[in-house]
Amino acid sequence: MDSLKIIFENIRSKKLDAALKLCEDNVNEGNEYIINNFKGVIYTLLNKQNLAEEFFQKSHVLNDKFEDPLKNLYLINIKKKNFTDAIKFGEKLCKLNYKNDLYFYQLAYAYELSNHNLLAIENYEICVNLNGQNKIKALNNIGTLYLRNNKAKISLKYFLTAYEINKNNKLIINNILLNYIKLKDEINSDKFFLIAKSLDDQDIGFIYNEAQYYILKQKFDDAIDILKKNKDKTRFLILLIDLYFNMGKFKDGELLLDEVKKDIKKDINFYNYFGIRSLREGNFEEGWKFYESRGSKITGYLKNLKNWNGENLENKSIVVFNEQGIGDALQFSKYVYSLSKIAKEVCFVVNNNIKDLFKTTLDNIKIQTRDNLINNNFDFKISLGSLIKHFYLEKYEKHDFLINLNESEIIKWKNKFDLSKPNVGLVWTGSFFGPNQPFRSIQLKNINKILKLDINYYCLQSEIWESDKEYFDKKRIYDFGKYNLAEIVSIIKNLDLVISVDTAIMHISSILNKETWGIFNIYPDWRWGALDKINPYNSLVKINQTKFNQWEDVTDKIHQKLKDKFKLN
Repeated sequence: MDSLKIIFENIRSKKLDAALKLCEDNVNEGNEYIINNFKGVIYTLLNKQNLAEEFFQKSHVLNDKFEDPLKNLYLINIKKKNFTDAIKFGEKLCKLNYKNDLYFYQLAYAYELSNHNLLAIENYEICVNLNGQNKIKALNNIGTLYLRNNKAKISLKYFLTAYEINKNNKLIINNILLNYIKLKDEINSDKFFLIAKSLDDQDIGFIYNEAQYYILKQKFDDAIDILKKNKDKTRFLILLIDLYFNMGKFKDGELLLDEVKKDIKKDINFYNYFGIRSLREGNFEEGWKFYESRGSKITGYLKNLKNWNGENLENKSIVVFNEQGIGDALQFSKYVYSLSKIAKEVCFVVNNNIKDLFKTTLDNIKIQTRDNLINNNFDFKISLGSLIKHFYLEKYEKHDFLINLNESEIIKWKNKFDLSKPNVGLVWTGSFFGPNQPFRSIQLKNINKILKLDINYYCLQSEIWESDKEYFDKKRIYDFGKYNLAEIVSIIKNLDLVISVDTAIMHISSILNKETWGIFNIYPDWRWGALDKINPYNSLVKINQTKFNQWEDVTDKIHQKLKDKFKLN
């Protein structure tokens, strides 16, 4: 047996001192790069990570085509959470061996951990196409990334593809179950609930999904029972507290939150929730601090730019990027306007589907999308959610500083309405993944009393839930949800009234100063707490639910208000 094999056998047998001595005794010019890699492995096993990394680096310098030290350097940097270097070593491995699906999986994983989701998906896709041993894991991770970003219809395709390869994979099956729960698809949720339960009803992933499933089925006591038994785990605890508040069990929620407050302040997984709760209550100093840990902010976007923390911007440029929903981009766009008063140049980066909502004629504000952001040579960057804390105390008489009004389009739509009856815009459900879902939305059948009034109703929402489709098709509601948001602006300008649950449409209508009746569940999103009291929409009338999961009082109130407003019988 040659010396290298003897060293390897000693390492495998954990005879590390003997292996290290053999390395020293048998090194030569031809095997030095291998010996240095062996030393790195030995020092890794001895928990001397700095020495290990040093020898792996030496091995790589001596032979940059040798894969083993690169694999080890990748793993060390993943463990150290030095994802930039992990990516660097992962890229080198992929170039050395572009047919090894594991290398592309590892590179994608490093991108995922560094919040470069598009690059992560791109490399997971390569791994999938190589059709190797890591295909199912890559499909699952792509699905998970899409699901985290509220693209459940896309994520489902990846999970189901993985399921066709292996129908006994607990992780995949539980992710499919969660996906269907998120989509409010009760039939398929029922199916995969039974499949997941039969595989392993003690799996912690299944138990968490079981609680979510019972919430979907409105078996709230069953969900609470599961969550209480597992409240030592952060995600169960957060869901339990949130469920208490959403159900109007405020005393239970507050007691539990007080009980764990000291501990959760030390748990980074709880920071965002605690921040939101503090902001709702008006504890802004603490709230803004913890709100900085929200997942949507940590995207790695424009990573080379310095974050703005209130520095003088008199001769500086700054890019503001929206990392949250459409409603946030609209509601908080006024703060971008305020920022423009103290900065030389502001670039507001928004999603493609809302770019046309904003003016293009502002003095020192440019509206861009991530896809067409050409110049990233800015002095500072800040996310829109983080910008709020710098300007939230300012008072605003209006909110439409950045909103574009196309006068010719407004006139065009004016001529399309039947003026013999009141014209009312209607939004009864929000996005599948919006805050406080499913509690903030109303099933269409539950507003039947309102729909019977002699009014022209216009659906302004783009999504119709499966549970509403049959009922929607039978009702005389004009479907305007197919129009883009820029056209919706012109439509709203010509309506007599907009009635909406908490959605982007409600923000658009309120910003345009159109009379808007906002329907809120018993525990609305944090933005309608203390923050809203500082700068409320002047045209928004809030109609609040008083009993959890019951909308009769709300629909009765709206029914009477409509009769009074339009003098209907």
